[in-house]
Amino acid sequence: MTDESFYDWMCRHARAMGWELDEEARKILHVWAAIASTDGLDDAQTAQIARGLGVTQDEVTAAYQPEMREKAMGELLEQPDLAALDVDLDRIAGEDPPR
Repeated sequence: MTDESFYDWMCRHARAMGWELDEEARKILHVWAAIASTDGLDDAQTAQIARGLGVTQDEVTAAYQPEMREKAMGELLEQPDLAALDVDLDRIAGEDPPR
């Protein structure tokens, strides 16, 4: 997976399918991207996007999950207790030298 955002990924596949990405279409794709990055997509949503973009459901999932995970991890690490826990877990896993 590249650093391409899910929105950009959807736009690329929509263009490949011959979509005209007018303002309305871009708004719809932005909504899908926002849903995917915050809540993830359920099976029905994933299937709908896959059909519209001419890709598999697994490709849709693989395209949005890294962005969703990155956002979730960022939100978790904003919590001081969880950030400290992350440091401790990294240390335990051997990624950081002992304190």
